[in-house]
Parts: sequence; C-alpha cells; structure tokens
Amino acid sequence: MRAWILLVLALCTPGADAYAALPSVARARHEGRDAVSSGTVAGTVFFLQAKQGPVAVGVAHSFDRARLAAAPELVFELGRTRKRVGSARRVLVEPGLSFSAPGGSLQTDLVVFALDGPPNARVLEAGKPPREGDRVRLLGIPASNPHDEDDLFGTVHGSDADRLEIELDVYADLRGWGGAPIVAKPDDRVIGVVQAATPSGRTLRITATPIATVMAALARPLEGGRGRAFATLVAGAAAAAADGKDASAKPVEIRAAAQPLEREVVGLRDLTVEIETPGDGAIVGDELGVFLSGRAIAPYGDYQTLDVVFVIDTSGSTAAPSGMDVNGNGTVGTPQLGVVGSVLGLGSTDSGDSILSAEVAAARQFLSRLDARRTRVALVTFAGEDLGNGTFEVPSKDSALTEVGLSHEYRDVEKALLRVLHRGPRGLTHMAAGVDQATIELLGLRGAYSKKDPRSEKIVVFLTDGQPVMPRGGPTQAVLRAAQRAKKAGVRFYTFGIGEEALAGPLAITQLAEVTGGTFTPVREAGRLPELIAEVDFAEIETLTVRNVTLGTDAHAVEMGADGTFGALIPLQAGKNELEVVAVSSDGRTAKDSVSVSYAPEAQSPAVPPALVAMRNRLLELRLAQIKQVRLEAEEQQIERTKQELRVEIEKERAAAAERADRQRKDLELKIDKPVETQGSGDGSSAPAPAAP
Repeated sequence: MRAWILLVLALCTPGADAYAALPSVARARHEGRDAVSSGTVAGTVFFLQAKQGPVAVGVAHSFDRARLAAAPELVFELGRTRKRVGSARRVLVEPGLSFSAPGGSLQTDLVVFALDGPPNARVLEAGKPPREGDRVRLLGIPASNPHDEDDLFGTVHGSDADRLEIELDVYADLRGWGGAPIVAKPDDRVIGVVQAATPSGRTLRITATPIATVMAALARPLEGGRGRAFATLVAGAAAAAADGKDASAKPVEIRAAAQPLEREVVGLRDLTVEIETPGDGAIVGDELGVFLSGRAIAPYGDYQTLDVVFVIDTSGSTAAPSGMDVNGNGTVGTPQLGVVGSVLGLGSTDSGDSILSAEVAAARQFLSRLDARRTRVALVTFAGEDLGNGTFEVPSKDSALTEVGLSHEYRDVEKALLRVLHRGPRGLTHMAAGVDQATIELLGLRGAYSKKDPRSEKIVVFLTDGQPVMPRGGPTQAVLRAAQRAKKAGVRFYTFGIGEEALAGPLAITQLAEVTGGTFTPVREAGRLPELIAEVDFAEIETLTVRNVTLGTDAHAVEMGADGTFGALIPLQAGKNELEVVAVSSDGRTAKDSVSVSYAPEAQSPAVPPALVAMRNRLLELRLAQIKQVRLEAEEQQIERTKQELRVEIEKERAAAAERADRQRKDLELKIDKPVETQGSGDGSSAPAPAAP
C-alpha cells in the first residue's frame, strides 16, 4: 500500500466542510454614542435556535458589563468580511460571573442576546450530551489570517452535567475562541460552549460549558422572553449585590492552569528574545564592530524547533525560461524557437535560467537563512506521470519523491538540490502528491525517511508554476483534501505560484495556504522568486531593533533568518557598552534582551558558533561595502568641493580680468579723445610744435 494512502487512513476524518455553509459564528461590536464604548470589539458569539427564536450565545468573560450598558446596540459581524449579520439591544440571559472569578463557575459564565431579527447566518440547534470518545468539531474565527469561519477537530475526554473536556487533535492559536460552539459529528448539533484551554502535551485540552446549561437558562428568560435592555445591566448588578443574592449554580472547581479564552494570547508561547553571543561581560576587539547573534520568535504553540520541507515542482513546464539570468553567465535564456517553442514547451535556450533553476536558487538562498542547530530541512519534489490506465486516484510511484529527509546537515540538502537541477524537468503536475509526501515526512509515517519530532513546528515551503492536472477526475479537489489532512496534522503551507499559468486559476495553491494557516505569494516574474521567498518569516517577528544604548546608535547591519535567528554588527566605543535587542511580534507584543561588553582594541573576540559564521561573514562584507561607499561618497564630496573652489577661483579671475580689461579700455578711450596741440607757420598752415629739448 502506498504511503500517501496510509496518510489518508491516518488523518482523514469525515465531517462537514466548514466552507460549504453560511458561518454560524460572529464577532460582537459595540454601537452607540459613547466614544469609549462605540466601535470596540467584544467577544465571539454563535447563533442558536431557542423557543423564543434565534439567539446569540457568548461567554460572560468576553463582555464588559459597563461598556455593554453604555452601548445601546451590539452589532454582530463576520470575522474576515466584517459583513453585518445581526444585531441586539437586549439580553435574555444576563452576563454572569467569569468562571475564574470568586464564586464563578462554568454555569455563570454565559450571556445570551435577544436578536433584533433573524440573523443572516447559520443557526445551530442544541444536541444531546456527548459520550467520552465522541468526535467533535469547534467552530470559530482564527486569530491569524482570519476568514469568516474555521474549524478544529477533537475528541471528548470527559462529559457530565457541569462541564465538558475536549482534547484537540492539534495545537492551535485560540485567541478569540471563547464563546465558540462545539458541535457533535455528524449532525452538527451544539453540545457545548468553549470557555478555556490548557496545554496537554503537544495539543490543548478545552474546558466547555454543556449546552444543556444554556438551554436551562433560556427556559427562564428575562422579562418573560422580551429580554432586558443593556442600559439596565449595571443597575441590575448593583441591586443583586445589595440583596446579597447570587443566581449562579453550584461552583465547579477549575484547574488553576485554565485561563478564559478572551482576547489575550491563548495557544501562543510568549514572544522570546535571547542573545546567544557575545556573553554578558565579554571583552571584544573587533575594529569593525562586535558580532551579536541570537534568536527572536513568537511561535505557534510551545515549540522549540522547526521542521521545514521544501516542495519543488519539477514538471515539464518548469523547463521554460524564467526571464532572468539565474546562473549568472551573462546571458538571459529565451524560449527555444521563439514563440513557437514557447507554445510547444521546448524550454529555454539557457537551461540554467529555467523556472526550475529559479526554484532551486530560491531554496538555496532560503536555506542560508536558517540555523541548522534549531531547524531541520527536507526536500520533496513532485511531477507526475499519466499511466494511461484510466486510474483516477493512484499516482505513479514517483509522482512525489523525498530527495532528502529531515536533517540538520544542510550540505545534504544542497547536494540534493543540485541533483534535482541536473535531472531536469519532466512529467505533469501532481500537486496533491507533493502535499501528502511533505506531510508524511513531517509526521514520520510509514515510508518516510524522516523521524517525527513532537517538539517541532511543522512548515512546508511549496513552489509551483502551474495548476494541478493529476489525478484525473478531480485534481483540485485532491489538493484540497490533502490540505485538510495537513491541517489536521498541524502542518502550515507557505505557497508560491510562479508565472501567469499558476496565477490564472490559483484556487488549489491559495486554499492550500489558507486552510493550513500559511500564506500565498504570487510570483508573476519567476526570476524574482529568490527575492520574494526571502521575505517569508516563520518566527512571526514584525520588527527587530539592535542598538548600542551607550552610544545611542543602531547596529551597522542586521540580518534575520526565517526561523528567528538573527545576527548584527554593532559599533563600539572604548570601555563598557550596553547592547540591546528589541523585537516586536506580528500581533504587537514586545520583548527585549541586553548584554554588556567592553571594547579593547586588539583583544581576542569571543568565538562565533560555526552555524553562524556565514551570517557573520555576510555582515562583515556588508559593513566593508558600507565603509567603501562612505569613502567613495567622501571622495566624491571632496572632489565636488575642489571643483566648487576651482569654479570660485575661476570666477574671481574672470571678474578680475574683466575689471582690468575695462580699465584698459577706458584708458585707451581717453588717449584717443585727448586733443593734439599745434604751432602756426608764416603761410598760415599749422605744423607740429617742436619737441622739448
């Protein structure tokens, strides 16, 4: 049995497609005249069918009573499109105590809103209590790359009248999922409301309120089913406190580790920044500056390492020219036989400038930005062969190949890339086979060359220049099914569509990225692939600032890898220097680390980790280039100053010469205009006067 079939059996779980129906979850936003409250986003709600009609259900800890009272209306919007799907001005079940508050419980941490009208969304129905081992689905709005609704799968690990415990299949970022519904498979009836999450191995344990608690509260709605206006909520709470009454059911003990799923970070480790070298108190003597290295990362889940698989399309179409001089031989490959050769797919006049060459060059460049100590890398290629036997699902045995398994030895990956380039393009585009093969390697399933690391975050960089054409009968659907399998395994895909053909109908590669929580990058010019792939960031770091605080200056040069590894070259002054690194994550969190070093000319500097020598050398080259550029600019400025001084001298000489010429002209005019004296003769004529003796 082929390995990809094993992957299907291991991961495929039947269930409804979350994208096939209207969303049932929405975000609540305050509307009103209060400038503080109006426009602010509250928690997540889902729409539930009750005796009174459709209602919106949420958890109380996501809604501030004071802000709710100050906002005459709540608007319910979809997560990505922000389309308005409903509104509410009254509550049927007043927001109670957070389960983590003194006297609070899973039964009090609820709120139900009376809708102004039928919602433009899917309305769920309440289901029966689940049994331990039942498969369930959570519906919510993801914090990263949000779309209107997403789902997570899990298994019931505990169920009673007071609480539900759900073990998720994968670790996930659950920011904003408090109040999300848990539905039973296969009928999608609600069995619980998500309240909290606690780590459980490499996944999460979800604590939830049973739906029976919500239905029991709805059996006693406020104001006989008409609901209570928001403005009365604060007064109602004060009156209840004065009476000393508490409408909560009996408290339920909550594990101390559990935290309400409000809008704080849940499922994400804290952003971390760590300076590795130099150590605190080190003495350095580098004239060009000290090399500082470390790591900054805000990973998905509690992961310490990364596993990355490069998946490269090697189908026949990748023989086409990329449009750039990839191999640097001074010529740019063009289609063989011009337009005719382009139509017939005859490849490039320079095979070193092909799309495949651009893919390999991009992978090699990306590899240079990773730290082999923390990141394992594998290489998978895919193409496909039409066997002509009418088979729809079974690919040929080499549709997708693992060229090298996950390894810290990047030299093996480099050699494998060169082998792929030497072998050249062939065959058709069996994209689904490439997706499954990458997932097989990351999970270490039967047939894989790699051993699974449960501590690693699992990433795929997927490069293709076309659209799926295999297996016959539904190639795009095959990719989407493979994407769902990867998602369940916790694998994220970063996809790159290269050229016009790939971007003409990019459903497969865009959905592959979206479903798995990665990103899609369009690459219209294949030659720009190495440049665009360099922008991929697995560490989720928005900005990284490295400074010499003592000098008050930034680093001369900074380089950061996709896995969060960074290096910098920092100027120093004689004596003690305080160096600081500040990182800001994509979601706005900040972390920093600092060290003190002393600069002593000609002192021996700390050793650089072998894995970072190449990065340090690149930074040194960049610094030398900066110095050279500064010198060239200084020389140009000096030349310009000299030219300017010369121009000033020339202008002065010209002015002086013009002044002298003007005086000479005036003297000459005076001599010409002066009358000549004469003496008279006897015959009446004049003669020149005799010269003086």
